[in-house]
Amino acid sequence: MAKEEFKFSDKSIILEEVDTLSSSYKINIYKDKIRYMEKRSILQKPIMEVINHFFSETTVISEKTKNSISKLIHCSKDKIIILITASGKDIIWNRDKLINEYGWFFFVAEQEKKKKPDQKKKKQKQQKKKEEEIISSQDYVFEDLTIHLEEKINMRSLYHTKEYFRYFKLIKSKNVIQMNILEVLNDFFNKNTLVPIEEKKSVRNIIYYKKEKVIVVKALNGDKMYDNLEKLVKKYGWYFYITGVPVGKSDISLAIDKIEKRYDSTYFRNISLSKTKTEKIKVSIYPIVLKPNSNCHILGLGDLNILLDCGISEYKPEETEENKTEDNKTEDNKTEDNNYPIKKFNDFQHIIDYLENLPELIKEAEERNLQAEEKELQEEEQESQAESLPKIDAIFISHSHYDHISGLKRLIKMYPDVPILSSRITLDLFLLRDSKFLKQENFEEVEEEEYRQICRNVIYIENGEKLEFKDKNSFFSFFHAGHMPGALMMLAKANDFRFLYTGDYTYNDITPFSGTKRFLNQISRPIDYLLIDGTSAKEDHGNISDQFHSLILFMEQKAEYEDNVLIGTDPSSLAITFMLTFWRYFRKKQLRQKGFTKRPNIYVDMMVRKNIQVINHRFEYIYGPISKLIKDKANPFNSIKFRWFGLKDLDFLRGKNNIIISHPPDLSYGIIRNIINVVGRNPHNLVYLAGSIHEEPGVDLINGAKEITFSESWNVPFRAMLINTFAPELKIKLHADKNQLAEMIKALEPKEVCFFHQSAKNLIEVVDYVKELGVDKVSLPKKRKFIILN
Repeated sequence: MAKEEFKFSDKSIILEEVDTLSSSYKINIYKDKIRYMEKRSILQKPIMEVINHFFSETTVISEKTKNSISKLIHCSKDKIIILITASGKDIIWNRDKLINEYGWFFFVAEQEKKKKPDQKKKKQKQQKKKEEEIISSQDYVFEDLTIHLEEKINMRSLYHTKEYFRYFKLIKSKNVIQMNILEVLNDFFNKNTLVPIEEKKSVRNIIYYKKEKVIVVKALNGDKMYDNLEKLVKKYGWYFYITGVPVGKSDISLAIDKIEKRYDSTYFRNISLSKTKTEKIKVSIYPIVLKPNSNCHILGLGDLNILLDCGISEYKPEETEENKTEDNKTEDNKTEDNNYPIKKFNDFQHIIDYLENLPELIKEAEERNLQAEEKELQEEEQESQAESLPKIDAIFISHSHYDHISGLKRLIKMYPDVPILSSRITLDLFLLRDSKFLKQENFEEVEEEEYRQICRNVIYIENGEKLEFKDKNSFFSFFHAGHMPGALMMLAKANDFRFLYTGDYTYNDITPFSGTKRFLNQISRPIDYLLIDGTSAKEDHGNISDQFHSLILFMEQKAEYEDNVLIGTDPSSLAITFMLTFWRYFRKKQLRQKGFTKRPNIYVDMMVRKNIQVINHRFEYIYGPISKLIKDKANPFNSIKFRWFGLKDLDFLRGKNNIIISHPPDLSYGIIRNIINVVGRNPHNLVYLAGSIHEEPGVDLINGAKEITFSESWNVPFRAMLINTFAPELKIKLHADKNQLAEMIKALEPKEVCFFHQSAKNLIEVVDYVKELGVDKVSLPKKRKFIILN
């Protein structure tokens, strides 16, 4: 390790050379960029040449940022330069340029704040603390089960709970003899009758710390072990820390990572949006569909056409009077009851129509905008543009919900070379739900060619990342959208015009994910045109904390009487929120309230577990406290109180005091039908359908139905208490309401606002509301109307 000083401007910057760096710096994006450098054979320049050029010549990084750098750490072997700075945003944004220029990966770290002397001592003491170490490892066999057994020293702080110290004190005060570990296991598994055989067979791993007298039991079920914990402590002289089996890595994520990508973040760098430097870059919008359960727009940037989401379907009846044209009303089309059938529309055809008619659409739009004397010149330009047929140049996927991504498989067949802009988590969750990966015999690879093609065409994007065009001050940048894991907003900047598409968003934080409010300060403003989610824009959901508190009061009452609760919700977003919220509340209650023994188990279906495995695998790209917990190996998803179930594991429905989380909330398919068939018959049980309910039989139930009709031969009586009708004001949704909309408007200062994801008639009041917030121009969406925005 060598240190020296480098003079820049009027300050000295500490240069430190290290032989190797910890794995905390080698994040996924680092690994991706190292592979990129190797693939492109980018030469790693000498460090002093890099430093001199970076501080003296490069104009990519501002002087303000350069002056903020206090220290530079470099590791030649790992090709990493770590810049200690309090202002490194443009280093992150221009990381790709720096990599191409220097052949080094630039890592930005914030300068540590000065700590008080006592805090420094405390930190030094923590750093001196020895890390956990494995002393021995072996397998313990019980009947047909093999349990992995490890002895460790330097027990991690996670296990130093109040409960541990209470039982450790009991062992000492009662002079309980600490038995040999193998004697303990032999007695526990073969002789102890306090714990049933099924629970013993759910044990997968055991770790023990002899000095601290702790046995960590990792099992699928630990109810009776916990109920008899004090008896086990007194008998064996060990404290039993009972936890769940690790949720593990994601097979789908690992399989996707094996597929080589065709494009990377430099794809747009050589693409120009304008033919000349002085030409104005035209920005336009063309809505393809505007139905509540569908979403797709085409953003025009110069000659490029960017698809904003692709929640479109091949055939869907649109029941509007405008569709009942005279062309449809022929005698041949009449049905037996003299009614005319509604014509079925192909949403994909609307994209094709747009591309084929684009010159005419541009002409019509500009005729509306231009003065009469400018028309002749514009017509000449249109003739030259019409010579080449336009195409879809890229697809941006904001998140993985069906109504934003349903058409992607068909689109990749129509446009096999189109780049797809997506976050890692969005791609993983899409394939998890939409492909047949889970039905494959082998999970090593994605087998379906259409989905392999999608993976090959993806350009990964994450919060704070930027894709630049050849034109100056023209780029895409991406920001966390809340709503669900992996969701992103997209800012398109063309010269001085800023267009922001939110996708579905939530402004507020909702456990365990962050909302947009933490990231809006990264977006330059004012926004010239804001295309924003209007799903719940006229609703008032109230304070989200109050809503959860009200729901927990219901949960608490049912736990007291040991009744069962069913929550129907989306598996990739609200299901995870409910899991962690309920788990945390009842865990705190158990730790703080002596004698509390009615902590419910939380049963979660396997699809939710697969979603959690993706989050577990991609935790670096999750924004919120859950990411740090997973990184610090304090993963709440590993709790013994979470139980995973499939169609063959429904025996627990005979039990009591369970919270069951399954999908979908509208009960339209899947295992939740089997669950409500049992839970819904008991008037003491509780059911809550969370989120937006659009399909039967969920809609019928909310409207007061006493019977659920799943098919002609399957009708289920419903007698349970339904929170949706008992307390209709209790609304927990992952769409922003009018209060969150107001915060977005305040932060982004848009000059014009337009909504999507909601019909115009439901947004009339919202238009006036937004105008009251100070926005002069607020427009309602108009299906398949081409609009030039600048």
